[in-house]
Amino acid sequence: MQHSPRVEHVCKMPKEEDPLTTLIPGTSVWSRLRRWFLRTRIVSRRHPFTRWCVKSNKAFRYDISRHIESYPYMIHPFSSFRIMWETAMTVFIIAALIVTPILFTFFVNHEKWHINHAINAVLVCDIVLWFLTGYYDHQTQSIILDSRIVASKYLRGFFVLNVLPVLPLEFLATAREPIWFLKSVNLLKIVWMRNLLIYSRRLYYVYRINFHLYKIAEMGVIMVIYVHWVACLEYYIPLIVAKVAGPDDESWIRSAYMLKRETRFQIYLACLHRALIALAASAHYLNMQTTEDIVYNLILTILGFFAFIYLLARFLQLMTTFHSTNKRHLKLIQQLQQYMRHKELPYFLQRRLLAYYNYRNQKGLERDKQIMRYVSPYLREKLLLHNYMSLLKNVELFRHLPQTIVTQLADALHSEIFITNDVLIKAGTRGDALYIVASGTVAVFNNVGKEICHLEDGAYFGEIALVMEDEWRIASVVAVENCEVHVLSRVNFQRVLAPYPDLLTHLQNVALAFLEQLLSLEEAGELDFSTLASVKINISSIKTRRRD
Repeated sequence: MQHSPRVEHVCKMPKEEDPLTTLIPGTSVWSRLRRWFLRTRIVSRRHPFTRWCVKSNKAFRYDISRHIESYPYMIHPFSSFRIMWETAMTVFIIAALIVTPILFTFFVNHEKWHINHAINAVLVCDIVLWFLTGYYDHQTQSIILDSRIVASKYLRGFFVLNVLPVLPLEFLATAREPIWFLKSVNLLKIVWMRNLLIYSRRLYYVYRINFHLYKIAEMGVIMVIYVHWVACLEYYIPLIVAKVAGPDDESWIRSAYMLKRETRFQIYLACLHRALIALAASAHYLNMQTTEDIVYNLILTILGFFAFIYLLARFLQLMTTFHSTNKRHLKLIQQLQQYMRHKELPYFLQRRLLAYYNYRNQKGLERDKQIMRYVSPYLREKLLLHNYMSLLKNVELFRHLPQTIVTQLADALHSEIFITNDVLIKAGTRGDALYIVASGTVAVFNNVGKEICHLEDGAYFGEIALVMEDEWRIASVVAVENCEVHVLSRVNFQRVLAPYPDLLTHLQNVALAFLEQLLSLEEAGELDFSTLASVKINISSIKTRRRD
């Protein structure tokens, strides 16, 4: 009597030893603290990019092992440390971009310059961490943790613009008061807006913020900082001109209107008022007497025009995407919800159904089908070879097939999604397809429900069923995690090989020889189920008795 596999997979395989415990043994407080610090620097499952770039448990474990053994002092870009640091730096950079122009504009006597030094110290720490943090290479689709490659990439990127504003150039001056242009270099901190946008966009995925709320907040922060800086520069530029060319009584900052402003806050409000008037293309209402005032407000008028165009374009884009972002997927989810309510499905089944479609959308299977449908035959062949060649060549039965046939087999593959605890194949059923695990982990159970082993990325089973029509499966396979599996049916396989009957006969003979070898091992009691994953034994070909 055949037994069905467990509805819920409860792993009975021995758990792998924690590599961090092996690396840092001991139960003392210091050992635990070191393990915790190391754990924060390696890849974390909490990071959303981990699910997209590290697609299975096997890849996850390999990434940790590679990190610890080869790059123990580097920080993984998808680590919990980076989540905490980027969250803190997002808030800090916003505060720094607000405080910096105020310090240089309204505290000319340097009584608050220790604040600027503190800001510089934190930004220097961020620069150092850029050298110690790996990155994801989209071309090779791999995590780069090599310190030399990471440093080279950063040095060729924005390193100079990041480091220049935090250099203490004012200390190079011999006079008691720093030279004004050395001090003004600190105003280049505005380029840290780029870091702010990078961090905030990562946090958008980490904290799963609503897309439209995030875009509104992003535009709001950009515009607030933009207006704040131009308001401070409205006062700072006349101050610098006065330092270089001497005081000018016609300057607006020496007008009777400004002399009545007794506090820095009142002066700032006056600057903000002038800046907003200039940005609104109404600078002709301002009393501009000096050249620098005329030029600066003319520039603000032009910038205000482009800022208006930018805001209008972003607003229209936001309104367009408000109803079209993942429109097709959202429509499908709505249809599913209506279907589930109509059929009165139980709660656990509703969750599994939604999890399936969400994971399918995440893997982009429909997108891939659309792309493959419209590309040219030449590109289609190249894409098929790139996507499936390594997986198909890994199958022993296909290892020596010509590339043209492998390409046709790749075209005959179709992808299926299995969520956690889904049954891929069931003991007692007839085998009719080859399964290749593209990403994820599956568990193998024998016909009495005992867990035998796990199969992970690149593993396959069922290849004998392609060439033998009377194969009965004596093992069941259950998904341990969400999996993407490529399936090649016997019908499609034989259709591809129909023009090559001799080749099909040869493959059948190879499969029979392989099967005879397995049967001999079984009769001798030398067939070890625990080695299934490593030697890629086809679980559908193991017989309990020899058939005529």
